[in-house]
Amino acid sequence: MDKNRKMEKQANDNRKTKAADLTIGPNDGNNRSKEKTEEIAALAKLHNSKRSVERLRRNAMLAVQYRMEHYVNDDLVTYETIYAIEDFVKDFLKVLGINKGVFAGYIEMDSSNLNKYYRSERRFNIELALKFAYFFHTPVDLWLKVQMKNDLLGLQKEEEAADKYRKYDYEKVLLIA
Repeated sequence: MDKNRKMEKQANDNRKTKAADLTIGPNDGNNRSKEKTEEIAALAKLHNSKRSVERLRRNAMLAVQYRMEHYVNDDLVTYETIYAIEDFVKDFLKVLGINKGVFAGYIEMDSSNLNKYYRSERRFNIELALKFAYFFHTPVDLWLKVQMKNDLLGLQKEEEAADKYRKYDYEKVLLIA
């Protein structure tokens, strides 16, 4: 029984080692020669070249979605570095090879009307988030989180916002009562 466990452990260790050999990253704890790094990069390119056009497109779409998720969770984003919803839409459309006008038609919206949302002349809403989510195969809440983050960053920029909302303070109400 102990012999079988030892063999299983060795097999698992060997599998882990092989997987670790294929790990690509600057800080993965492995010191590789330039040749080994080039060999791994060539294997990755070879693997990528065997992917279908659909898979490559889906990977590119996922990359945009991951950038959105990173943007939403990045605490270092400031008002000066806002990435608007329009920017993410442009990224998705670039992957798909579709222009904004055609996209507007697909989501049953006039392109000038869609541009008003992009320019914040109209409020981004749940219906538009649903259309984007279904069209780009992304979570609905991700679009809303991007918009919410941008709205909050806009409020932080407005210094008068602090004065405007300072009156809403329960401590002042308790002092009056």
